[in-house]
Amino acid sequence: MTHMKKIPSYKVIKDTREQDGWFFSPYDKCSGMEVGTLHTGDYTLEGFEDIVCIERKASVSEISINLGKKKKAFYNEIERMRDFQFRYILLEFSASDLINYPLSLLKSEEDKEIYRLFKEDNARLPNYKRFDVVRQTKITGRYLLKSLMEISLHYDVNVMFCDNKHNAFMICNSIFKRLNESFHKEQ
Repeated sequence: MTHMKKIPSYKVIKDTREQDGWFFSPYDKCSGMEVGTLHTGDYTLEGFEDIVCIERKASVSEISINLGKKKKAFYNEIERMRDFQFRYILLEFSASDLINYPLSLLKSEEDKEIYRLFKEDNARLPNYKRFDVVRQTKITGRYLLKSLMEISLHYDVNVMFCDNKHNAFMICNSIFKRLNESFHKEQ
């Protein structure tokens, strides 16, 4: 009778600069998390820091800054991600939120409809504070989508729309679990 080798639990390393991110507590196959300095990305697996890289994006606004004002620094990070065999960008929002940006910044459907009607008529929008951020945003959802798809294709990065923070955490945990199993079966 052959014994299956028990796969050890994995430990997550979270970058020190990562703010309001995910918390991995000891559970199932995960032995917990520690905070450390990562040169690239926000999360990795202990012992596999040189081959696993996960970058978390909390909002469309964050990715729009990364692909706008901070484009050079962001692309430098994407370039560094090439060194990792497994590289992901996990987005805590939906494809619809991205594609409809900056309109997706408006919370109510009523506000979105008001904005659309005024834009169609080339009329001046009411001077509501909530419209200011949409009015001042130069980046479009189409540009963001184009940029993310180019990153996915040209840098071979898995770009995943996760809809929200909880789903993104669950997907990240699942990636870590599968990779950990894979790494320990190969040894």
